[in-house]
Amino acid sequence: MQQDADRKIEIIRGQDTYHIQCYPGENLLEAMLRQGIYVSAACNGRGTCGKCKIQLLQGKLEPTLQDRKHLSAEELKAGFRLTCRAYPREDCKVFLVSEEENDFDIIHNHTINKSNGPTIQEEYAIVVDIGTTTIAASLVGLTSGDILDTYTQVNKQRVYGADVISRIQASNNGKRKLLQNIIQRDLLESFHALMNKMRIDKKLVKRIAIAGNTTMGHLLMGYSCSNLGVYPFRPVNIRLINKKFQEMFHSEELDASVTLLPGISAFVGADIAAGLLVCNFDRTDIPCLFVDLGTNGEMAIGNKDRILVSSTAAGPAFEGGNISCGVGSIPGAIAQVLIENSKDNVITDKTLKEKNNDNNATGSKQYQVRFSTIGNQPPIGICGTGVVEIVAELLKNGIIDETGLLESPYFEKGFPITEQEIERKKMSSNNGIVFTQKDVRELQLAKAAIRAGVETLLNKYGAAYDDIGNVYLAGGFGYRINIKKAISIGLLPKELSSKIISIGNSSLAGAYQYVTDPSSRERMERIISRSKEINLSQEENFKKFYLNYMNFEFGKVVN
Repeated sequence: MQQDADRKIEIIRGQDTYHIQCYPGENLLEAMLRQGIYVSAACNGRGTCGKCKIQLLQGKLEPTLQDRKHLSAEELKAGFRLTCRAYPREDCKVFLVSEEENDFDIIHNHTINKSNGPTIQEEYAIVVDIGTTTIAASLVGLTSGDILDTYTQVNKQRVYGADVISRIQASNNGKRKLLQNIIQRDLLESFHALMNKMRIDKKLVKRIAIAGNTTMGHLLMGYSCSNLGVYPFRPVNIRLINKKFQEMFHSEELDASVTLLPGISAFVGADIAAGLLVCNFDRTDIPCLFVDLGTNGEMAIGNKDRILVSSTAAGPAFEGGNISCGVGSIPGAIAQVLIENSKDNVITDKTLKEKNNDNNATGSKQYQVRFSTIGNQPPIGICGTGVVEIVAELLKNGIIDETGLLESPYFEKGFPITEQEIERKKMSSNNGIVFTQKDVRELQLAKAAIRAGVETLLNKYGAAYDDIGNVYLAGGFGYRINIKKAISIGLLPKELSSKIISIGNSSLAGAYQYVTDPSSRERMERIISRSKEINLSQEENFKKFYLNYMNFEFGKVVN
């Protein structure tokens, strides 16, 4: 009977304390999510990412195999555990170490009119980009075309995994309605924040336009995802969807029409179609390239007559996922890195520069590591752009070779980015922030997938580098990335370096264009009708390119 009883769990998170019940057979992550406590779980609770940490303050939680894999002996002794592997057999008190991701540095920049507030009496629209990781929404004046304000937040569906495949699996495993409720709550929160801040009369909000990848659209609509993740990858509906606000959100709060923009395929969604609209793919004679870098790298090549599109699973490395000290783009995330031989360079700025000195390695080189963090906050981990910069710098200094192998003595314990203890609220690591051999491999897999996808599309289209006009780099990662360093590791072709344009959140910009330009619907339909999807998994050339670009092409950062 005692084993079948609910457990009382006290959770401390920052200044807040929560008291929840944990059912028999339920782990702490499941119990917290069920009772509204958001915890990032990039691996969908499989125990593979090691991010959902707690520290046991009272009670008993025996370490599991996954705990021992991701936590040091020191941490285990101090009571650290993973919530997704913690099954309490008695009442417990825990401190939630896992970082809240409310402060994600979310890119919403795009080249459109902005305003400091309403200047005329007009009706309004809200345009939205639903990303796998983040959500961005803007309030738009329908007469002026001005953007009054933009609200960004984390997509809280992340609790069921960092990538679309994890979300599809969660939906298929009975979480469909729960995932729909989460995204609807997130969107309503965005709408309220925009209207309240700008003091807009709700009656004047007449249109809502939403762009997102196909999986996000399915989860919002409550569609089955059973055919999205298996061949031949058939979506339920990727056509333009128009509904009344009351029908979509089961609320009478707004009298607005809601439009879900159309997509191209199961893995090339409305966010990419919106981006192609913004980049005028339907109006250009010269073939252009479009690449959205992220967990799922979508790409397109074409002009007004013919467009090829595709998607490749790059994995979450570009967003700090599956990286030992990886974090999202939050304050304190290491985003820029420079590594230099300390014998040739004297570093004095101790706030942003840390000495890397392996005292146990006789005769080893000494390096200085300079870094900057998002928000200039104390370092807590490495985000996606930081991952690219570290690998580029390791390659430049010969600390990794062309195969990605870390030199001794860093192969075993990783290359230290910071030496001193790094405080994460109550958790500290004596090892500081390190970049490991496994982290290098994660980046290699991601960059090989993207580069192979680009090369396959170019080959399939019959285009050489010289034939390409502009190369549009979309998304938050693409907006922040150091192009020269991305080229130096072979993520993008050096031959296209002078043609690359970072365009920011083109999905949000496309939703904006849809509500402000009457011709946009017809133009999007034309883009979609001219688009043909290439399934990379069935392309022999993709496999060859993938193996080819696993190694690093260039050893020096392009000047």
